[in-house]
Amino acid sequence: MVRVLSEAFLREKLPIADMMLRYSPGGNRYDEIQKNGVILKNSLTNELLNVKVPVINVLEEEDIYEYIIITVQKTQIDGVLPVIQKNKSKNIVFVVNNPLGYDHWIDCIGYERMLIGFPAAGGENKNGVVHYFIGTGINKLFQSTTFGELNGQYSQRLKGLIKLFKKSGFSPSVSKNMDWWQKTHVAVILPIAKALYRYNSDNYELSKSNETLKNMVLATRECFQILKDNHVKITPKKLYFYYLPVCLIRRIWQIIMRTKIAEYAMAKHTIVAKDEIKRLEEEYMSLNTKGNKLEHYFKI
Repeated sequence: MVRVLSEAFLREKLPIADMMLRYSPGGNRYDEIQKNGVILKNSLTNELLNVKVPVINVLEEEDIYEYIIITVQKTQIDGVLPVIQKNKSKNIVFVVNNPLGYDHWIDCIGYERMLIGFPAAGGENKNGVVHYFIGTGINKLFQSTTFGELNGQYSQRLKGLIKLFKKSGFSPSVSKNMDWWQKTHVAVILPIAKALYRYNSDNYELSKSNETLKNMVLATRECFQILKDNHVKITPKKLYFYYLPVCLIRRIWQIIMRTKIAEYAMAKHTIVAKDEIKRLEEEYMSLNTKGNKLEHYFKI
């Protein structure tokens, strides 16, 4: 499913909804949104919000939009590219996990059209209601909604995108190297997902296991070593907190895993994204050209 604006980006009293529409190529979701709009439920406050947005199920070649934001799983992107390739809009924002770089996407749609981004958000669709969480405040210490140009410049169109999200109450960050940012992101989420799968994606049960959380932290360091071997810097720099004493980081994760934030932004995502997590693991491990043993990663 391609979305000009995904549910994860919608927020309370959302002025951005007046400026954007959603592309859903057929299926029940298209009919639901056309009839009912996007129904949101804040997973922390239980507040309900119904946002009426225009919806289309065909993206024509001459349908020109200021920004098209692609928010799909890595396993779905190849089905999207032919549609985007034919469309003539100039600003295509890929919000898709990707540890392998952008050559294939560039070949399909062109270097000059691409921007890269990623949200600090999560949730699930239950019976037509999107239960969502958006990272704000202290949660941004771990991850913030981030955008960037391939060349690292702070272009006018990137400024426009940032302004658009700020108008809706976000405080997005800008990265000068989204390739490094996304490789680092996958290095972080793979051990988390592996640890959650050990407990059937139950974050509360995971929080009780000191040993698994310890291995999760050490496994992340092992994944960071793969980055270093590929001359990739950990991005953003705040993630160097993983090199604080293990007992401290384990305790922090123990607290996090007892929260609704972990439930909606992490655990529930691992349930619906098993195929994507498997694909990301395969792709990331292909970067392990020096044959690091990843002892703690495979202990999880």
